[in-house]
Amino acid sequence: MDHRSSPLNALRTFESVARNLSFSGAAKELGVTHGAVSRQIAALEAMLNLRLFLRGQRVELTAEGSELFAGVAPSLDRIRTTMASLMQTGDLLTLAVNAPPTFTMKWLIPRLSVFQRRYSHAEIRLTTGTINIRALKLSDYNIVIRRLIEPLADLHSTPFLSGRLVAVCAPELLDAQPVTCAADMAKHRLIEAATNVFAWDHWYAKVQCPKPLPASFLRFEEMFFVLQAALEGLGIALVPLSLVADDLAAHNLVIVLDGPDLSGVDYACVVTPGGRNRDLCMAFSEWLIEEGKSSNQLGRSVLRAESLRMETARSLVDGTRTQIASD
Repeated sequence: MDHRSSPLNALRTFESVARNLSFSGAAKELGVTHGAVSRQIAALEAMLNLRLFLRGQRVELTAEGSELFAGVAPSLDRIRTTMASLMQTGDLLTLAVNAPPTFTMKWLIPRLSVFQRRYSHAEIRLTTGTINIRALKLSDYNIVIRRLIEPLADLHSTPFLSGRLVAVCAPELLDAQPVTCAADMAKHRLIEAATNVFAWDHWYAKVQCPKPLPASFLRFEEMFFVLQAALEGLGIALVPLSLVADDLAAHNLVIVLDGPDLSGVDYACVVTPGGRNRDLCMAFSEWLIEEGKSSNQLGRSVLRAESLRMETARSLVDGTRTQIASD
């Protein structure tokens, strides 16, 4: 049998189409024509006597196609990972890490030198992204970091960093217009990220206060721009405490209100299947847990300090109002 029409080649084509949900996307990824991809899928469907895709305006997997993809994708990932690791030469071990961009810039990179000092023989290759982990070609990475609502049943995932959300702004913003209750938030512009547009909905539902009109909001594509806008005094941002704990401790930002307790989705480390560098992967995962524990502790300390500051500020405002009323 010609290797170009072998079942393994057809399965590789199938996996690419199923992952991209696009014949054109698979053709581009595999470096072949659209027609070649169609022929491979047609041959595989004929071999199995099954329909694997529904072809309309959008490409969709049939139930049988989904079942085949669930079995084929992890196997091909392990093959790619094993071959890539066997091709590595020399004593230098490479660790490919993919993580959200804001998390990478604000949390991971400032701490990464600690891991590098412990494992000087390791080369860390960082890439950023926010797409669903199921859409990634896992064989390209050793470690993937994402905010996960629940553990992944078929992958080794470990939560390590709190995703609790807090409303923050630059200190000078509150100097000009103090906020003592949720209704006072309407005095300021609110900032949100396109990747988390429901966060403020949940916040206002918790405080049982009407959410301001859309005109009161500034929206940015990425969380990093949201943080920078808050630092520049453009408004109030609702962001993970873990990403702003250092700025809060340095008084570059302040928490606007003492509450509500809005628990976000925790950051988790996913160790992808296969690879010769398994020990290094597990060491990186354990280091993340260690750093996450320290960061969570810092977050709790910052919350306590901010709570005391807000209590003092409220007392001053109340005292001023009492003095005005008596005058």
